[in-house]
Amino acid sequence: MQSEGVKKNQSLGKALQIIEVLASHAASLRLQDLAHELKMPESTLLRFLNTMIDYGYVSREDHTSRYSLTLKLAQLGSRVHSNYPFQKVIHPYLEEVSRELQEPVSLSVERDGSVVYIDTVDGPDHMLRTLQRIGKVAPMHSTGAGKVLLLNYSRPLLEGYVESKGLPAFTEHTITTSKEFLAEINTVKQRGFAYDNQECEVGVRCVAFPIKDFSGKNIAAISVSAPITRLSPEKEERVIQVLQEVSLRVSEKLGWKAGEIGDSTRKMI
Repeated sequence: MQSEGVKKNQSLGKALQIIEVLASHAASLRLQDLAHELKMPESTLLRFLNTMIDYGYVSREDHTSRYSLTLKLAQLGSRVHSNYPFQKVIHPYLEEVSRELQEPVSLSVERDGSVVYIDTVDGPDHMLRTLQRIGKVAPMHSTGAGKVLLLNYSRPLLEGYVESKGLPAFTEHTITTSKEFLAEINTVKQRGFAYDNQECEVGVRCVAFPIKDFSGKNIAAISVSAPITRLSPEKEERVIQVLQEVSLRVSEKLGWKAGEIGDSTRKMI
């Protein structure tokens, strides 16, 4: 019975390898090419492929006899993604950051062109900013989290954001011109993380890093805020190091793979 269980696991492993290889190629593959890459006998591979065809995961082109994945996996992935309780998954990491840095930490997402704080862990002095209470809404242009989430926007969308939302001033440090705003988002893109440098509240500075999903999209932001009197250069460097490491771990847990084309996350500091 144990031997049969091992065989079942090996078969599942082979099926998953077939899916991964097919997914890694933009073009459909011939049986012999797929067998060569997988180092699998064609007769064995054909049995797997026929079963996957029966279940709708693989298609075979009649005129070329080439194989490719169908969109069924994408449909399943979309369902998993929409139902995935990422907030619950990420919460222990927020607690870890708060313990490590002894500062309040927040998780936020974008909703209708604004930042919404969906989870927070208070610091040891229980002085979490009112702005960052769960459910609070904040502007994107003046918050570290918002700037990180704006990295999902193309240039036309950024310009549309300015037109629709404006760039209202909250302190003397708030960015209020389109030129400065676009330059700031470009800087955040190059640096990989964002600051709120007293732009929402005088005396408070925030550092925010992106949380990515499997597609590389910034689906959330993890941020630490503290009075500037507590953020010495050494403390700020430590905040950046901890947030970078945790944001990478969380993103990888959500299916993102570091080092892909266009990824600059590992060049953050």
